[in-house]
Amino acid sequence: MNRKLSIIAITLGSLAILGRLCHLLIPTVAWFFSMGPEFGWISSLVMIAGGVLGLLFLPREIRWTPVTLQRFRRFRSIGRGWWSFRILLALVAVAMLDQAIVGKRALLVRCDGKTYFPAFAEKRYQAQDFGLPGEQEANYRELKKVLRKEQRGFVLMPIVPWDPVLDSDTLQSITLEQRDGQWFKPGDKTPFSGRARTSYVDAPTLKHTDTRFRKGVPDGESLGYAKNGGLAVSAFYKAGVKEREKWTGEMPQAEFEQAAVTPYEMTIYPPIPPLWKAQHYLGTDSKGWDVLAQIFGGWQVNLKAIVLYLAFTYGVGLIIGSLMGFLGGVFDITFQRIIEIIEELPFLYIVMIVVSIITVAEMNLVILLGVICLFSWTSLTYSLRALAYKEKERDYIAAARLQGASTWRILTRYLLPNMLATVVTNVPFSVAGIISSLTALAFLGFGLPETYPQWGWLFDDGINHLSALWISVSMFAAMVFILLLVTFVGEALREAFDPKKFTTYQ
Repeated sequence: MNRKLSIIAITLGSLAILGRLCHLLIPTVAWFFSMGPEFGWISSLVMIAGGVLGLLFLPREIRWTPVTLQRFRRFRSIGRGWWSFRILLALVAVAMLDQAIVGKRALLVRCDGKTYFPAFAEKRYQAQDFGLPGEQEANYRELKKVLRKEQRGFVLMPIVPWDPVLDSDTLQSITLEQRDGQWFKPGDKTPFSGRARTSYVDAPTLKHTDTRFRKGVPDGESLGYAKNGGLAVSAFYKAGVKEREKWTGEMPQAEFEQAAVTPYEMTIYPPIPPLWKAQHYLGTDSKGWDVLAQIFGGWQVNLKAIVLYLAFTYGVGLIIGSLMGFLGGVFDITFQRIIEIIEELPFLYIVMIVVSIITVAEMNLVILLGVICLFSWTSLTYSLRALAYKEKERDYIAAARLQGASTWRILTRYLLPNMLATVVTNVPFSVAGIISSLTALAFLGFGLPETYPQWGWLFDDGINHLSALWISVSMFAAMVFILLLVTFVGEALREAFDPKKFTTYQ
């Protein structure tokens, strides 16, 4: 098993780097670089290095003890937990297919004798590449209709042909009017608050700027788009004053600023109920974004968060907790004081303060998880510390010391394996906790920007549009289903690894 895991790690890391160098979007492995080039290169190289070290130094197979094998058999015998575990694995496998099943880019385009794979290439194919007018990225849903009508080829779309965010049907809009430096809806006396956009005059369907307004002036995130659909600039306003902006290089700044644009328009997205003909299987939200695509994208974001959260909190908690119990003395007392200080800080308020300072527009998953993990590793340390104090007094530890075993060998070969039950039984409940935390923060407005699909945003949208019941009902059902599966797995693991439940004292 060690050998297989090492080979998988090397393969995933190599595919991520290969995809980056060849400008390919390979499902799952493209996630590494989606969180930034630095994170992508570091994580890919770490996986390759870890796999190589595993092949060189780890035994080919894990030698499970009879007690551990018995625990696995107990877990499989608990039907509810075992089937929940299998369903969760299937949901993870579906999420790993990524743009192959959910996305607005076509999987395959056959046009005028040429074949394209837009969903798996970083290149944005323009409409003119397929013989259509315009330099913007091709709308593959419309292209499918055109090619079928003109009998020039065909388009194969994903099962859900919508991106999780920033993708909607044809929009309705109301042109705003400016009075004394403030923007109003026609006929309104109250200044406009909400999102409004401008478009290129020579291409009215192409968005130029998308800005958030409050009391008639820009306040919050403002995004500017190039004619090819890429993000050109990200800015932040406060009470009408631009505080900062960041150019991506997608379009020259002078060309963007001098472009002829329409007045600001308020876009209206009427929520659409589930409509199979339009392939909105769970309907759309108030922004016109597909609900099923957002649930799928939110599940992907949660999976990324789970991996990073568990790697950090359990890695740090396991190391520090076991060392506190095994070494004791000054090391133990020092970290007890540090943990007490961290646990006295109000977690939710600290997260809100940090997000407010960085702003939601500049937030990303790595930064948000870093703040959460900073306060989360402490809860595991005391349990492991108590276990380490208990286990280090056992006879097998004394025998290892008499045989001259080093501290590292005692910790890794004897102490940590016997603390496995506590770690394993806590993992499912930590998974449920991080999913709930990310959802709650997004619901309160302190989560990630709207470029990330988030379950909390769907909950908020469903509450604000109670007449569109499909939004809140779909999101509630999906989240409850996931959390129930995780809880059933956790209960089964706790029962299977409980040393007292299947023990008879004689």
